[in-house]
Amino acid sequence: MDDELERHPHLPVAVDWFSLTWVTARTAVITEPHMDDLLRAGLWYLRVRDRDLLVDTGNGVGALTPYLARLARGGRAREIVCICTHAHIDHIGGFHEFERRLLHPAEQALAARVRDGAPLAPAMWSEPLLAQLAQSGFVPPAVLVDAVPYAGFDPYTFRPERAAPTHLVRGGDEIDLGDRRLTIVDLPGHTPGSIGLVDHEERALVAGDAVYDGGLIDTLPESDVETYLGTMEALRRLDVDVVYPGHGWPFDRRRLQELAEEYLRERGS
Repeated sequence: MDDELERHPHLPVAVDWFSLTWVTARTAVITEPHMDDLLRAGLWYLRVRDRDLLVDTGNGVGALTPYLARLARGGRAREIVCICTHAHIDHIGGFHEFERRLLHPAEQALAARVRDGAPLAPAMWSEPLLAQLAQSGFVPPAVLVDAVPYAGFDPYTFRPERAAPTHLVRGGDEIDLGDRRLTIVDLPGHTPGSIGLVDHEERALVAGDAVYDGGLIDTLPESDVETYLGTMEALRRLDVDVVYPGHGWPFDRRRLQELAEEYLRERGS
């Protein structure tokens, strides 16, 4: 009985699973505040004239589309195009909720494995995976949530729904949403098909996990340091004013250059 209580701790039900912060008049970041930092990704919501764009979908723990519907202007539902920067659970867990789903083809194999294992329970992960994360400076707790989205939710048995992309995208492709145009850029290294999006209106890079102001993970089986070094060279030269990262808060071009150069120094030797 003690083991069962330890394995299924009593967690409160969250009033709201998601939190939203507007960073400009038409760009907001959505987070899951009850997730551990390891899986608390930033989902970028871009408001557009004809339809809206969501970059990344969180873990699939809470229902995202009803939350987004509450943001609709005039109470009318709006079409949302969903694109994932890569296929780790904290970015693709809610992919299945959307009709239009964009993903790089090199991420399809990783996306197909999103239900494998117990993604919210590191206590049940393999020792090699935990060791790989530790190499990048991450030692997760036994469970990666401090609340649940509804009564009866069990983080030890949770598995997100699988969903195949409806459209495949690559670097150089453009997404034209009427009064807002974005160009996809290839940023591999963290995963083989990691991408970012350059928002020409705001001169911003939506970066996913390619770069953020914190410890980057490049020790997973799907990661490749040599490829990541090439991505950092490209990021160091990228002409944008602000970065909207996959974790943490926005930073400017100068900080982007510092982070890229720091990675090149530390991992390029």
